[in-house]
This record gives sequence, C-alpha cells and structure tokens, in this order.
Amino acid sequence: MPLFDHLSREAAKHHLDFLVIGAHAVICHGYVRATDDADILVSKENQPQWEQMLRGLGYKVVHDGGASLQLESADKAAWDLDLMLVPAETFGKMIAEAKVVRLEGVSVRIPSLDHVFALKVHALKHGRGLRRLKDMDDVIRLALANGVDVRSESFRRLFVKHGDPKIYEQVLKACAP
Repeated sequence: MPLFDHLSREAAKHHLDFLVIGAHAVICHGYVRATDDADILVSKENQPQWEQMLRGLGYKVVHDGGASLQLESADKAAWDLDLMLVPAETFGKMIAEAKVVRLEGVSVRIPSLDHVFALKVHALKHGRGLRRLKDMDDVIRLALANGVDVRSESFRRLFVKHGDPKIYEQVLKACAP
C-alpha cells in the first residue's frame, strides 16, 4: 500500500492529523524535483502516539533530533520518513490554512505556499552543506513557479521572522532578471 494512503488510514484511526511537507509539498506547489523520502509535520504533543503508530507500520527511529525524527521502514522498498514536530499552536495555524491535494491517489493536506516558504527559510537558517543548497533552490524555484513578488514586504518578512535577512538578499539576487 502506498505510504500516504497507509498514513492517512492509520492517522484517521488514531485521530491524528498531519501535513505533508518537504519535497512532496514543493512538488504540489509547482516545482517538480526528485526526493528519496517523505516528510510530514505533526503536533509535538502527539509525538508518542505517532511513534507508536509508526512502529506498528514497521518503522523505527534512526535519529532523534529533538524537533524531528528520522525513521526507516523494515520494508526496504518503502519511503524513509522524516517527522517534523512543532508546537500545537503552530500546527493549528498551519493546518487551518492547509491545502488538500492528491498524492499517490489519496487526499492529504500540505501547508499553504507561505507556510512552505516559512519552513524552507527556517531550514536555511539552520541548515548546512548540500541540504542548504537544496532548500535554497526550492525557495527560488517555488517563488518563480508561483509568480511570487520576491520584493514584496510580506515575502521579506518571512525571512526576517523565520530566517535571516542575508538569505533574503541571496534569494533576491538569484531571482533578479
């Protein structure tokens, strides 16, 4: 069974909500790129329930980063899974503005474009190496694919709130005609 179908069914059984983030959300917002895992965002308050449910699906935690968990499936053909944990208040705001899309033939929710930008900008602030380059490329390509006015005050504020003004300047340069 495809991962998102399996996750949706099991999460519903356990009364758990999630948002699909990462590359799958980027793809749904208009920039198609490759990925080798699935990323979901959940309320930190539900972490124990998520871990128990995912263990039941054959996943094990291979890295606990505090605000995120990396999980691998016993099934080598299955997607690896990254679980991003956010406070309930943040999760509530994001899910309230989420967009319903179809992935692997099932309806799931992804964050709004602004929330995807906020997640990517936050990742840029804390990332390094190739991960940082991938996130920067996502931000630039999503902005271009969606006709975002990168010089708008609302776009700049995303970088001030979630990232770093220097990163904003790099995005401006990359998007310049």
